[in-house]
Amino acid sequence: MIEALAYVVIALAGVAVIWGLVTAVANKPPGKAQLLFAAGVEIVTVVQSIIAAAKLVAGARPVELATTIAYLIGIVILIPIAWLWANVERSRFSGMVLAVAALGVLAMTLRLLVLWASAA
Repeated sequence: MIEALAYVVIALAGVAVIWGLVTAVANKPPGKAQLLFAAGVEIVTVVQSIIAAAKLVAGARPVELATTIAYLIGIVILIPIAWLWANVERSRFSGMVLAVAALGVLAMTLRLLVLWASAA
């Protein structure tokens, strides 16, 4: 993993969490800008996961390899599921769904940083 890119994922996911909560409190469904931002978070997350997977293939071995692989898979499916849900159910709770998914991405990225630190 590239540590700087992981922190970018964390920051973007943090913004997405706050934006989702604000949308829910305002009793409005997510707008186009919020959905596009979530897609941007997903793109950065996928790039980070591809880089991490390439490092695993190249021989990097975190202490908890199975956990690392599971996180790398799980982290890339959270936002798309929430994004689809937010598009299908256009209610105030759609913003909350995006916020929860972004919080999951944030937490999983923090955990991946810990796992990769043990590999170094």
